Amino acid sequence: MFMECSSLNGDNVNEVFSAVARCIVSNIESGSIDPSQTGSGVQYGDSALKRLELDQRTQEGSSRQCCNY
Repeated sequence: MFMECSSLNGDNVNEVFSAVARCIVSNIESGSIDPSQTGSGVQYGDSALKRLELDQRTQEGSSRQCCNY
């Protein structure tokens, strides 16, 4: 991936970060990257890890339901 940006005047800086974030999320969702595996290059932050652990505990204690909003 290559994108030109300028930190001097801010051209395309947000676009670069958004594109990289979308790429990382896509790789996690496809299973190419496993953030829970040491050395994967991507790791969950403390708050994300706490949310993940809470979600897993909540799902273990109740049946999964689908909600339409």
